[in-house]
Amino acid sequence: MKKWNLTELLESKKPEDIIDEIEKYVKEFKTYRTKKIDEKSLYEMLVLKDKILEHMMRVEGYFSMRFYENTKDEEAASKLSYIKQIQTRIGNEMLFFSLSLIKLPNKKFQELLNSKKISSYKNYLKKIRKLKKYTLNERIEKILNIKNISSSGFFDIYEHITSSFEFKFEGKKLLEEELKAFCKNPDYKKREKAYNLLLKKYEEHKSELSEIYRNIVLDWYNEDILIRKYPKPISSRNMSNDLDDKTIDVLLKVIRKNNEVFQEYFRIKHSILTKKTKYAFSRYHIYAPYKIKARKYDYEYSKKYVLETFKKFDKRFYDSAKAIFDAKHVHSHPQKNKRGGAFCNLVSNKHLPYILLNHTDTIRDVFTMAHELGHGIHDVLSMKQPNLLQHAPLPISETASIFSEMIIAERMLKETKNNKEKAYILFNLLDNQYASITRQAYFVIFEIFAHENMSKGIEIKKLDEEYIKLLKEQFGEMEVPEIFKNEWNYIPHIHETPFYCYAYAFGNLLVLSLYEIYKKEGKSFIEKYVRFLESGGSKSPKELLYEMGLDINSEEFWQRGFEIIKDEINLLKTLQKHL
Repeated sequence: MKKWNLTELLESKKPEDIIDEIEKYVKEFKTYRTKKIDEKSLYEMLVLKDKILEHMMRVEGYFSMRFYENTKDEEAASKLSYIKQIQTRIGNEMLFFSLSLIKLPNKKFQELLNSKKISSYKNYLKKIRKLKKYTLNERIEKILNIKNISSSGFFDIYEHITSSFEFKFEGKKLLEEELKAFCKNPDYKKREKAYNLLLKKYEEHKSELSEIYRNIVLDWYNEDILIRKYPKPISSRNMSNDLDDKTIDVLLKVIRKNNEVFQEYFRIKHSILTKKTKYAFSRYHIYAPYKIKARKYDYEYSKKYVLETFKKFDKRFYDSAKAIFDAKHVHSHPQKNKRGGAFCNLVSNKHLPYILLNHTDTIRDVFTMAHELGHGIHDVLSMKQPNLLQHAPLPISETASIFSEMIIAERMLKETKNNKEKAYILFNLLDNQYASITRQAYFVIFEIFAHENMSKGIEIKKLDEEYIKLLKEQFGEMEVPEIFKNEWNYIPHIHETPFYCYAYAFGNLLVLSLYEIYKKEGKSFIEKYVRFLESGGSKSPKELLYEMGLDINSEEFWQRGFEIIKDEINLLKTLQKHL
């Protein structure tokens, strides 16, 4: 068991002392409210904002990671709640900064933007300025901030209802996460039963869950369309992701045009998995597992394997990943009360990122380690950026993580002589690619329909009908049972963060497109790729990729990603007769 060292985040101080420092910096920042914005004052404010963010991330990171390693840590939980309150208050107290920038005449703003002194903060200022058209006066903005704290309670109610769901399965009472595991069970009858129980529960609670969703959508519509005047409900999400509407329109269009790619994959998968046990070609079984007697990949072997793979790709990747391990910033194995899953936590540009794993010696754990270390490599390479711009925009934040999985998969596929192990790797790759590309994109296509029509008084049954229609469009000749009309109400992101899900599709398809270029260009691509990662959030995704000679508003660019998926499917076809 490897545990992480959190004390360095406090830098020999008490958390309360760091919060006092934040308050001191905020007080100093507020003195600029009455000062004229010029090159000197703007630079000083940006430096202060950067310090405030760094200190906040340190203290929040300290308590959040204490909580994640032990969710029964009551002190950590209460401190996190307290920090959230501080963040909201400070956000309102510092709101004058962005509003003052927005009010500046275009000529004056451009002069400041071209200043060498503040060049490292350029994209941060540009992002603020882009909101000019949709930003209101300070009093209204503060009211909306307070309103949003209250309206976030809609999702809290959704979570309160759904987290209490219990399911009686084969004589046992199961929570939702426990039941969902049976949706990937080797026994097809258990998969069907698990899905039916799960979605039936959401059908039973359709009335209250749908009413919550109606209020979430109307709240979004009232603020973004009626008050802020965004052109479309999705536009504010695109802007927060530093993207324009056209890019996302093109992305969704290309994904929709390539439905047949995954339809073919699911036909092949069904054919292989039903050689011994017959079951219907149905939505129930898209995540049916391909079972093999796999070797164990213990933690130290996995660590060595991943680091070796990074070293073969590029020494900078190896050095960044090794630094995270050497700094004791990895929490490696499951333990009682530890949060499940895995994540990488960027803290600040002065501290290496932290990684949480739950390693259980499976081949999947090797990919998870590579994935999270990919995030870590991205964070290490972008440490040269200010804290305000270190983190890449959400749609490209998965670039290094998924790319890392791809180079692990390529190595495994080359080295293994076992056809079943090759098939296992391909099944996992393709299942994940469907789940993160087409599935996520169609959630957003559904949301676009919902947000465009709920303000017009559409009935919930029309949403059910649209969702089933979109599932049938995805899966073609595959059977889609009627019970799946309830699935949209079971997707937390649809309720919590409207239009969030396309970021998964964007990130995964982007990586596949980049990987296709890497296969053609080899080492010359790596230099461009490292510069891309080093940039963090200092430029928009469109600018970063344009510098690599790529146009994300082009259908051709996104189509490249599907060519990689087709190659994987063709490899699976060649293996099919040997399985």
